[in-house]
This record gives sequence, structure tokens and C-alpha cells, in this order.
Amino acid sequence: MDLQHRIFDYESSEQLLHDRQIAGLQLPFARETGILKTPLRLGQRQIENRLAAQPVEGFDALPDGSPSEKNMARYRAYAAGMSGMIWLESVSVCASGRSNPSQLWLRRENVDRFRCLADEIRTAANSWGRPYTVVQLTHSGRYSGQHSAAGPESAFHNPLIPKEHERILTDGELSSLEDDYLLAAQLAQEAGFDAVDVRACHGYLINELLAAREREGRYGGGFENRARFLLDVVEKIRAHTEIEVAVRLNVYDALAYPYGFGVSQKGAAIPDLEEPVRLAKLLFERGVRLFNITCGIGACSPQVIRPSDTGGEIYRTEHPLTGVDRMLRLTRQIKQAVPQAAVVASAFTWLREFGANVAAGGIEQGWFDFAGFGRQPVCYPDYARDILTGGGMKRERCCTTCNGCMAWIKKTGKAIRCVKAETGGRTKERDAK
Repeated sequence: MDLQHRIFDYESSEQLLHDRQIAGLQLPFARETGILKTPLRLGQRQIENRLAAQPVEGFDALPDGSPSEKNMARYRAYAAGMSGMIWLESVSVCASGRSNPSQLWLRRENVDRFRCLADEIRTAANSWGRPYTVVQLTHSGRYSGQHSAAGPESAFHNPLIPKEHERILTDGELSSLEDDYLLAAQLAQEAGFDAVDVRACHGYLINELLAAREREGRYGGGFENRARFLLDVVEKIRAHTEIEVAVRLNVYDALAYPYGFGVSQKGAAIPDLEEPVRLAKLLFERGVRLFNITCGIGACSPQVIRPSDTGGEIYRTEHPLTGVDRMLRLTRQIKQAVPQAAVVASAFTWLREFGANVAAGGIEQGWFDFAGFGRQPVCYPDYARDILTGGGMKRERCCTTCNGCMAWIKKTGKAIRCVKAETGGRTKERDAK
């Protein structure tokens, strides 16, 4: 039975589990959440707990791409809030790959400022441990050049996501760009971060390339060509650095074939993980031991990325619980394909305080190893501390999934802010700290 869209109004976990049952969902759930306190070793580091603050772009960097005081404050709050893993927002690897003039950009000239950010995170967390830090290396692809005359640099012309004045990167330009990723990874290691993420999700360049069936040349067409850029970048970083390499991977774009990755030829609503599973195994063979699994493309299928109460008509096309269940089931398939890798799952924020129970259930059942919260720490940076030491998340502090933070960035192009509705009977706006 399909559930209709529902704004979160569950008074108890029993009500949520009732909807799970009548819809025939497989959503894991545990009454006890102690497993979230369990450390996990990854490479040379022990990660203190199973809660991850996911990457959410703040667009509040300095003009040269350096972290601003707002960046510092946000990540200090995540660290003090006891997130065991902090997966930093998109950090561009080159000037032309930035999607916004206030997007982070790591380069030789500002590596000291990034080192300061890594130090600030460790200092803020020193009362309880040390978060595992991941720098998300990005070229924004068709979302690059939004605020410049140069226009977007895309992998191929995608009629489902048309961009005016887009320029298709040549094979030679892509080959050179691999070296930009390598340099950024070397600088991230120099700055003192634990890992780099070669970002392959949400419609950005590498995710585009994975779906570039309509592109000619050595980076398009068949699977081997479409996966070439990502695999080559991973191999270069592994060969020339000692930093851990992770991949945040879209396993289901929810875009019609042939323009989406991880979709069935029968329709965009049907995931097909044959290629994503194959890719995950190839990445594991090349030394990737940390995967962060996600789905959807913000411009076309935002409800697939972040199940929500509000944010436009597209969010009302399915019950958010169905979206959470889909994300976690697809994550489980990747974990089954690479069982020795550490896998981060997404889409917990809509569940409010019950997100911890679903996270614990998934880890107990072997679906994934870490629970990633994205919008939640923007609104509630102490979410992890309350789960681990405070008896659970507080409903009144939880993100209401109004998507006001996303709408604010899209509407204004300015730094992220939390817009929390219906707090104490009034609407409240506040800058995200």
C-alpha cells in the first residue's frame, strides 16, 4: 500500500512503525541506540561514534575560497556537538569549478587557513575526542560558473537539466582536471584532514560523467569510459598521498535513462544498481574504504535526496517515510557489495528524534556503518551529544524539514541560514552558527 505525503506529526514511534507496516517498508528500527556510541577503526584512525554531520554547502567562504569565521563557527559547533565524523561541504578544486563566489576553494595560497579550520575542529572537540574529518573535493559541473560570464562547464548536454551557455569540457580538459583533484588532496593532507571525498553525487561533474552515455570520447559512452575519470582520480590520489580516499556516491539519480545513473530503462522511478554496485567494487579494489551513499539531483529530484515536510509540490509526490526507506535500502545494497568498507547512510533528518532509532537499527542489521545527518546539525548542532549522552534528541530542537535553508540559498545566493517554522507558535529566523 502506497502512503500519501504526510507532514511529520507522529506522537510516538508506534505510530511511525504502524505506517511502516501498512506500507510494507523495510525501514530498520531499534529501541535501544547504544550501538551509536561504538567506535569503528578506519585506516589509521578510530572514529569515536557512528554519527556523521553531512556536507551542506554554506556559501559563506571568503572571496579567495578560504574558510570564513562563519565556516569556522559552524564546524566548531559540529565538533563540540560530538559528531564522530564531520564531512565538510563542497570544496572546489579549481576556480572555474566553483558554483558560487562564496564556495570554498582549496589551493596553495590558502592552505594555512584550511589548516586553521582543521585545528579549530580538533580543539572544539577536545573535551570528548577527535572527529574524523573529510574534505569534499568538487567540480560543480553544470552548476559551475553560475555567477560568472564564463558559464557552466558540463560533461555533456543533458536535456533534462538544460543550462544556458554551457560549455562541454574536452577530454584534454578533463585529463588536466584530474591533476587539480590530486593537488587539492595533497593540500588537504598537508592541512591535517583525515580524508578526501572525490564527490560523485547530486548532479555535479563526476556524477554527470557517470551518466554521460551521450558523450563521445574516452570519458563517455560505455561504463568503462564513464567511470574512467573517477577511477583515475582515486588512483592518482592513492599513488601520491597517504590521505584516506572516500567517495560520496549517487547510486540512483532518479533521472530518466539514458540521462541518469543507477536508473532502469523502464523508468526514472525504478532504481537499477547494476552499475553503481559494479563501480563500488572497482573503487574498493583501488583502495576506497569509505563510501557515503546518496541519491537524487537537487534540480530535478530533491525529494529523493532529502525527504521533507514542505518545499514545493515535488515534495508531495510521495510519503517522506517512503523516501527514507528507499535511501536506506539502496545503501544496504552497496554495503552488501563491499562489506569490508565503511558505509555512511543518509536521509535521517525527517525522522526527528526517531532518526537515532532507525540509525541504530540499520547498524545492528548490517545495512550501513554510520548515520549521516545533513540539515539536522545546521539547525541543531548538538544533536549527536543529545543522542549519545542526553537521553535522545529533543523534538523542539529538531529540524522541521521546511527546506527554508535550501530555498534561502537558491533565492538569494547568500550564506546559509536556518529558517525554523512553528517554534513556540511563531516563525523564527536565525543565522546558522
